[in-house]
Amino acid sequence: MSFENLAKDLSFVSGLELLNNVDDKKFVRLVDRMIRDFEPNRLSSFSKPELASMEKALKLNSNECQCLLNCLSQLLKEVISDVTKPLILKNVLSKLFLLNEKKVELFCECWSTNAEQVVSRLQQNLTHSCRLKDVNWALNISSNVGLGIELSDPEPRCLIELKVEDTHYHNEPKIKEINLDLDEKELKKLYDTLEKIQVKLDSLSN
Repeated sequence: MSFENLAKDLSFVSGLELLNNVDDKKFVRLVDRMIRDFEPNRLSSFSKPELASMEKALKLNSNECQCLLNCLSQLLKEVISDVTKPLILKNVLSKLFLLNEKKVELFCECWSTNAEQVVSRLQQNLTHSCRLKDVNWALNISSNVGLGIELSDPEPRCLIELKVEDTHYHNEPKIKEINLDLDEKELKKLYDTLEKIQVKLDSLSN
């Protein structure tokens, strides 16, 4: 989901309205905690006692508190997955999401302070499981000759073999082979995705 799509999400917008009304000091503590402990695939980083304490501190009921936390979580997923630069983030928060000026400054300060550490931690988590060791590929023409049928317009396909190292396999590395059999449309989608990743990497290095 993009920033633009988030801005159209009514539940997200409701969460932003709640965030705008949170005391600035409490806002900083909440955002800082969520950024430092953020895990994109974890539903919540707060225990039940912590949630109860938060509801009391923010003067919100359980539904409102959950709406606020979901809003922050969705926002962080976009910010972290895109590794959004502070200047761009400030523009998004103030113009697209309409957070008040003070909240925008505080959020950007928290992100700037924690960004490098958080992104590094998430990258390490990803690389702990599997590492790409080698890539092989080949093009072939799909046909049904074996069935006694000749295709008038054979379909080109790309075979890609990925060799990955599982670093958590009984404490010893193990090489796995993953084979992808892609038609032209699937290959183009893969290529477009890799190209987007390259553009993002180039922008970060500049």
